Amino acid sequence: MTTHPDGTPVAPLPDLRFTEVDGGALGLSGRRLSYMEAGEGPATLLCLHGIGANSVGWRFVLAGLSDVARVIAWNAPGYLMSDPFVADRPRAEDYADAAVALLGALGVEGPVHVAGSSFGSMLGACLAARHPARVSSLMLMGTSRGQRWKGEEGRAAMLAMRQASVAEGGVALARTRSDKLVSPRTGPLVMDLVRGMVAATNPAGLMQAAHATDQVDVVADFASSIAAPTLAITGQDDVVNPPDVGRLIAEAIPGARFLSPEGIGHLPEVEAPAHTLALLRAQIQGDR
Repeated sequence: MTTHPDGTPVAPLPDLRFTEVDGGALGLSGRRLSYMEAGEGPATLLCLHGIGANSVGWRFVLAGLSDVARVIAWNAPGYLMSDPFVADRPRAEDYADAAVALLGALGVEGPVHVAGSSFGSMLGACLAARHPARVSSLMLMGTSRGQRWKGEEGRAAMLAMRQASVAEGGVALARTRSDKLVSPRTGPLVMDLVRGMVAATNPAGLMQAAHATDQVDVVADFASSIAAPTLAITGQDDVVNPPDVGRLIAEAIPGARFLSPEGIGHLPEVEAPAHTLALLRAQIQGDR
């Protein structure tokens, strides 16, 4: 079996699965959400991917934590065959409600551990604030604040960049943007994993997520309402959401901890799976 540079096996991905939700109530164009799953519990870990990612990005978590949790890695509306939102500009709350609906459709009724990467970290913060009874702990990676705090000019520039980046489709996005997501020290195996993940991106789904991000400031909107034990991780080489952003978010969430490991960029779950798995395992088992 191929191994990651840190020694973690690169296990095969589980099959893509599908479930039905009330698409009309959630504002979706259909009833289908897709996800990957591994493990049987006793805990449940819900994994929320980034704006240019999907459930594939959680391959190491799906394999590495299946002994302690039922790991569910969703594909947000508009991603990897999940039906998109009808609205061009959905809200973060709409994604959070869709995630809760996915859990319900899969028979998960109690609180779950939530791991969110980048855009998914923003959604995790929203989920923990909006549905506190559903979240027992929260782990934020490549920690995103959203875009509203940047002001009108900064927000417009970000939306324009997003639009241009997906103009030629997901494969072009993977070719032109993947290196921004990882540390300059990242080797070819990890780069190939990242490019394969990003290439699956649907431009329309990404732009819906971009508009949701544009409306959010995690510090102002969600942080003070988060009661779940929270760990925020931002790699020192993260140029998408630099460490100062993650540190500020952690300071705004009551009792949250912040880590900024060396040699890691925007994707700890892919770049440093052994370290990330150890942190997630401790979070799930309550050994903080």
